[in-house]
Amino acid sequence: MAKRRRQWIHKSFKVFVNRLMALQGNAPLNRFFLKCKVRCDSACVDGWIFNVLDRGVRDLDLHISSESEYHLPSKVFMNKTLVRLKLGSKDEFIIDVQEIFLPKLKTLYLHGFVCFEESGIACAKLISGCPVLEELVMINLMWGLLDVCSVSNPTLKRVTICCETIDYNPQSVSFDTPNLVYLEFTDVVAIKYPKVNLDSLVEARLGLRLTPYQITRARNSVDGVEEEMVGNASEFLMGISNVKILYLSSHTLEGLNFCCKEVPLFKNLTHLTIETDEDVGWESLPNLLENCPNLETIIFKGLHYRDTNQCWDERYRFKDTMKCFEDADRCVCKPWEGTPICLSSSPVKNIEVLKFGEVYSYKDDMDRQTEVIKYFLETMPNLEQVILYFYTPFDDDLSILSTELQMLEKVASPKCKIQVISDNISFSSTVHSSSSTSGLVFFNNTFPV
Repeated sequence: MAKRRRQWIHKSFKVFVNRLMALQGNAPLNRFFLKCKVRCDSACVDGWIFNVLDRGVRDLDLHISSESEYHLPSKVFMNKTLVRLKLGSKDEFIIDVQEIFLPKLKTLYLHGFVCFEESGIACAKLISGCPVLEELVMINLMWGLLDVCSVSNPTLKRVTICCETIDYNPQSVSFDTPNLVYLEFTDVVAIKYPKVNLDSLVEARLGLRLTPYQITRARNSVDGVEEEMVGNASEFLMGISNVKILYLSSHTLEGLNFCCKEVPLFKNLTHLTIETDEDVGWESLPNLLENCPNLETIIFKGLHYRDTNQCWDERYRFKDTMKCFEDADRCVCKPWEGTPICLSSSPVKNIEVLKFGEVYSYKDDMDRQTEVIKYFLETMPNLEQVILYFYTPFDDDLSILSTELQMLEKVASPKCKIQVISDNISFSSTVHSSSSTSGLVFFNNTFPV
């Protein structure tokens, strides 16, 4: 019964589309969106695509799933009216790029299991063959399995590439996009980056990572023996070193630690956002900060980190009430050992922490995160503002944090303003001159967030 119903729905849909197109005749068409599952009648779907192409469609959005491989008609890539082209599928969607003629195409969006007949050569040919292309989006493509991973087009301004493959290091990845201003790039660190031409880049969001095997080997290395480097992310970083705004995922932070021989000078960088994770250390961060002479703002997405100086007794590792003590005081491990020189000479004026107080496990608590803030206040001389966006399901934590805020005031510079913002209340503190007897704390129950 269910099978017959599906067949009836499929037939009814086909009849409906055929009738609709017949009624419209050859009338000009601006946008066509088709989402369907091709069974045995791919010729019917091809006919719909031919129809809208002949009618001068400008915006074509195709999401076609198939029980077998579906080959997109090559006519899609020989069209003089398309301005936006979006292709996606949950199944294998084959693109055969023989000739390219898309003189007006400004946006190209590829999503899912979109495959090319000639692998990376065809992909690069498609990208470079659009003379006015401004935006390229490739999501969940098998990018890392292509023989050539290359993005080359002088007119591109925005590129988003999120690769789903995590088990392979791409052999070669290149960017030749001299007018690109925005790049979002998630991928496994490549073996080499022969060309990275991104001289106009303003903002970059990076999700570079190691393979699961590499991560396991690197994290479990013992006796100071470094894991052999696979790939060199420093070549890629050199190509984006002109950015003003940079976002680093926690994977990237870890990848830089193991796959970056040298951090380049980011002379234009003013805003840095860092995603943190309790399984990822911050060992690579000091080298990065040391090479950011004009950095003004750091935004942390959480304050989680993997301890680099494991000070707790192994006997307590699996206890929920794990505490570690050193000289009868609780030991709160820091993100890195010692005090990096880069902090004491840091130009950073603003620090923001999103989801401050968020706790993942026994290794992670609010006291530990507060110690990190205290550490920054003590070592970074140019701080003018610290904003903590407090995240907690417990109301009692607000009063606890109020007490800890007073402790932070004592170590902060006289010019530094500390703010703690939650959904229910906002605390703000301004420490005036050293002659002041106390800082001012304001409670605002009606503060909108």
